[in-house]
Amino acid sequence: MVDIGLLLTYFSSQDTQKQENAMTMTINRSKVFSLAWILARKQLWSNRLPASELRNLFPDALRRAWAEMKRRAVIAAERAALVLRPSVNIASEIETLENRSYLGHEGITRLSALRSAYHASCAREAEGKAKAEMEAKRRMIAAAKGQFVSVTFTKKDGSERVMRVQPAKLKFHLKGKTASESARKAALTRAKRHPHLMPVWDAEASEPRSVNLATISRIAVNGAVHHFSA
Repeated sequence: MVDIGLLLTYFSSQDTQKQENAMTMTINRSKVFSLAWILARKQLWSNRLPASELRNLFPDALRRAWAEMKRRAVIAAERAALVLRPSVNIASEIETLENRSYLGHEGITRLSALRSAYHASCAREAEGKAKAEMEAKRRMIAAAKGQFVSVTFTKKDGSERVMRVQPAKLKFHLKGKTASESARKAALTRAKRHPHLMPVWDAEASEPRSVNLATISRIAVNGAVHHFSA
């Protein structure tokens, strides 16, 4: 059996270091133990030691496992920080590195990380832009209240649809607080799973419908026409 007291003392000594406290929170200790056992067994087998020596090898393996997991945590934190940078900023650093005559191992590693972060940053920015645009469309339609709004969007089957909606009229055809608890939960679940869908009142069909905010290409309201890249 491994001395649990020894392990607890070891981890406690690690947690007392201020610079490592935040990192410790991100490290899965069960993975540290698993890695430590792997390292201990590997050392046991490579040195052709008897199985009884495994317990004696574990403390050193634990220290090495902890150091390795910290190293991985630092790399993960650096990569996460890179992704949060603006893509144009990352692209500038990539260009600077690519124009160097010599990079070396560190430079090559950095360039690889930057390229990966650039694609992730572009995806993050695109997602943020799409969400902001959908919210702008939602507010634009809702702001019309009792007036009619002409909305052009693409349906799921790929066909284009023009719907004449009257936002304020929808509330007169929904139960709201008088709806059953299950109905209210279903509505909340639907809104959470499909944030791109906006319930509206179809003035021509005289019934509630949903429009896909993500595929709206045109909104005509208050005498003004707004075009979007759906």
